[in-house]
Formats: sequence, structure tokens, C-alpha cells
Amino acid sequence: MVQPMPKPISMPTPRRPSSKVARELLQKVRDVGGDADAILRHAGLPSGLDAMLRSAWAAPLSPDQFTLIYRECVAALEEHDSRRQGRPPMTKSEVDMLCYCVINCATLAEAIARAAAFCAMLDGRAAELSIVTMGAQAEFRMHTFRRKRDTAAFLTDLTGLSTYHRLFSWLIGEDIEPLSVEVCYPLLIEEEVAARLMPHPIAYARADNLLHFPARYLDQPIVRSYAELVDLLKTFPFDLETIPSKRMSMAKRVRATLGGALARRTPLPTLDTLARQFSISGATLKRRLADEGASMQQLKERCRHDLAIDLLADESLSFGDIAQRVGFSDATTFSRGFKAWTGISPSAYRQAMASPE
Repeated sequence: MVQPMPKPISMPTPRRPSSKVARELLQKVRDVGGDADAILRHAGLPSGLDAMLRSAWAAPLSPDQFTLIYRECVAALEEHDSRRQGRPPMTKSEVDMLCYCVINCATLAEAIARAAAFCAMLDGRAAELSIVTMGAQAEFRMHTFRRKRDTAAFLTDLTGLSTYHRLFSWLIGEDIEPLSVEVCYPLLIEEEVAARLMPHPIAYARADNLLHFPARYLDQPIVRSYAELVDLLKTFPFDLETIPSKRMSMAKRVRATLGGALARRTPLPTLDTLARQFSISGATLKRRLADEGASMQQLKERCRHDLAIDLLADESLSFGDIAQRVGFSDATTFSRGFKAWTGISPSAYRQAMASPE
């Protein structure tokens, strides 16, 4: 029998919390025997799902309410699927730990490889992840071990694909696009709801769960910090109304990349190296930095300054140790450079830190 061609769909990114998405998710929770009314009560909506399903129900949801409903619905659906397979589900804490494992990677390719290694340790409770390149295109595969591919499995897998796309985009500081999506399910929910969960073209009834995007993104550096990740994980990946990958300025991306290299004790990348990673020319990178009132040299010096300040707080480190860490040949040249940055010597700065009065 000839199978119909998968139907691609595309919808704009949602701008506000969607009551329609919430209703659909809550109905699916009820369908698998979950307590949808309890989820609504947790969100401060005591009227219950029956009232929400009535056509006259039009009360707006706050971002916090939608995030809670989405999180608890996905958890309930994943728990239902896991019970059928006789294994515990992957928890939010484990998703957070995956994010912590990748935050110090150098490039997106390295982050994806580390995420795959983390998931492999969970013995089937997480998806099997892989990435391959085919010319100018990359294919990210999220293979899940589902015995039954029904609506509950579809919603949890679609959430998983959305989570990885949003995480990867956030790590490099820009949206990964153009993006196309394949899922190994027919369309089991309303198109509008699916498009709000994954606002990119989706092809249904394919062999596996895939993201297709330009391979050039794999070489882009990770530009986020641990502190930024802690803040992100307060709501990620369930706050769909916020786009966490909002584009960073070029100066901030370059500075973060330089700072990461210093922290990893690897050589600082040159302007041309960074330009290749960002898939632009050296002249374009230089011009964009100038448009933002910055230069490569200024950003390098700022990163070295900031690291020197942090290291001076550790009195077990000698000035020679710090000089080596921040790229000076010896303690004497470091002292001259530090004085040019701050107006005082490293020893005077350390003394001032020890006796702030």
C-alpha cells in the first residue's frame, strides 16, 4: 500500500500563553488516567478541566500558569508511557544535569556529543542521540524506545525535539535556522497545537525523530555561562512563550568565547578563527565589533583582566601562576599589564582585597 506523503506544517512562534495548547495537553492527561484537575489546581485554576473545555471558557493564562501546566502534563504523559515500558521516566533533574554537563563545552558539536554520552548512561530512560553531517546539512537524531507510538508518546517526543533545538540555539546565542523537523508519528493532535510546541516545518510518519539544520552551526562556540544556565533552568524547557536563544551581540559572543578559552587553558582564538566559527569573514567580524563599539584586542584584554581579578582572590596562586593563566610570559610582564588595566599592581590589589577597610 502506498503511504501518503508526510504533511509539512509551519506556524509562527507563539507570542503569549496558549489556552488551546493547555486544554489539549490536559485532555490527553485525562485520557491516560491522569488527574488534570489537580494540575489546574496547582496552577491556581480551581474550576477544573470541564470548565476549561467549555467553549465559553476564555480566561487568559499567565506565563507561570502555562509553564506549570505544560511541565506537569508532560511529566504525567511521560510517566504513563514509562509505566507501560516498565522503567522510570527521565526526570527534570536529569534534564538539568544534562544541561550542566554541556555548559563548559567548546563548540556545539562537542555539546551534542556530550549530551549523547550522558543520555547513553541512563539505560534507555533517555533517547539515543546522534549527529551526522551530509555536505552542508546536519542531521540530529533523537531515537526513543517506545513500545507504543500514541498521542502520549508523540507529545513527549515532540517536547524532546523542541527542548534540544532550544537548548542548542541558546548555547550558541542565536536561533538555529532554517530548521526542519521529522517525527515518527502521524499527526495525532491539532496542527495548531503541534506548531506551538514546535514552530518549524514538521514532516509526519517518518522513520525517526530528526532535526535538520545547516552544519555550519556545529563549529560555533558555546557562549553561555554557568550563571546564565542556572537562571535558564528555572523554567526551561517548559516556558515556550520565551525564546531563550535570543540573539546575543557579537561583542558578547566573542567575549564569551575568549573567556571560555582562557578558562579551559587553551590558546585564545584569533579573529580569523572566530570568524570561521561564526561563518562570516574576518572583515565582517571586525566591522560588526566596531559597530558595537568594541574590538578584538579590547575584548581579549577585558577577558584577561576579568580572569586575573578572579585568580588574585586565590592567595595560593603566585603571580607567576596567574601570569601563565592569563597569557603573560612572566610575573613582571603581568604586573605591568595589570597596572595598565587597573592603575595598581597585583600585589597592591590583593592586599586591598584582603583588608577592604
